[in-house]
Amino acid sequence: MKKVCLVILGVAFTLVLNAQVRYGVKAGGTLSNVFMSIEGQKESGNMKIGVQAGGLLEYSFSESFALQPELLYVLNGTSDKEEGVEMTMSFHNIQLPINLKYKIGADNLKFYATAGPYLGYIAAGRAKASTSANGVNASASMDIFATPLKEELQLKRFDFGVGVGLGVEISKMLIGVGYQFGLANLTGATGASLKTGTFNLSIGYFF
Repeated sequence: MKKVCLVILGVAFTLVLNAQVRYGVKAGGTLSNVFMSIEGQKESGNMKIGVQAGGLLEYSFSESFALQPELLYVLNGTSDKEEGVEMTMSFHNIQLPINLKYKIGADNLKFYATAGPYLGYIAAGRAKASTSANGVNASASMDIFATPLKEELQLKRFDFGVGVGLGVEISKMLIGVGYQFGLANLTGATGASLKTGTFNLSIGYFF
């Protein structure tokens, strides 16, 4: 058993020593929605535009395969309009995606695909309602994690899910698109479910 463990550790250290590490940054836009289910009745609003930005690492173990962890700020949520009242819900997330990356192509032009899980923490969130009925503009906003809204919805801050993506690397520049499937139920209310789905488009650069 000890010999097996030593062999595994030796292989792991060899892979780490042979890995090529690159650092980079990325930023872009998001298009997201929130999917709700209450007593079996599914609902969703309209897509909401947001942003994302952060840093990334790439551990290349071969010419084709790499591990790419990222640390991102992501703004997502949903919007809806009903009877002249426009409502939006915004989540300010800190996310840690850990993607397996497959690359193909030449040194200065590579295409890649990514897939992997992510962990998230909702640092802040706001719900906003606005109307311009009868020529009168009015709006109100509220922290969704403040009492009493938090108690009513039993909102949770921790999120997780999986993401997939495609992109191209031109020299040191990255252009990618992806989608994140939220798997965590962000509400603890009985008979209710609230999950997120987020498209993203980003541009990045390796130093």
